[in-house]
Amino acid sequence: MPISAVIGRSDIMSLYAPGSMTSTHSGSPLPVVAAIESLKIIQKENLVENSRRLGEILIPELTRIRNKYPEILGCIHGRGLVAGIQVVKKGTRQPDSDMAQKINEKCFHKGLLMFAPVGIAGECLKIAPPLMTTEEALREGIKVFEEACDEILGK
Repeated sequence: MPISAVIGRSDIMSLYAPGSMTSTHSGSPLPVVAAIESLKIIQKENLVENSRRLGEILIPELTRIRNKYPEILGCIHGRGLVAGIQVVKKGTRQPDSDMAQKINEKCFHKGLLMFAPVGIAGECLKIAPPLMTTEEALREGIKVFEEACDEILGK
């Protein structure tokens, strides 16, 4: 459900009266209740700690996969259960959105649903499993991701 929050300096935030600025993501009651309940679940089920712990598996595994194809898989950025791997044209730093899309589609065909590639040129493979992901599910997803990379990049 769409929701957002805006923070800023009081001299800027006080320019408009409360409720006078609206947007698609304004504080509608239903998304607010959903957001509050989501925060309660995140806290109750210790999902931040789960993300931190699984990130200690995810990031090194992605780095290992990246190191198999250093001419094509560029930098990795990530923390917890959110990561991105830049895909570049072989031996360059030029973004390769076509190759990123091929890897993404291969993952899909192998049963691993990922976000569409992101980044300025659509070259970044975004990896962001749910916070409630188990270690077993994470390892399975990593395995499928590696298989997809092997099939596309190993040619």
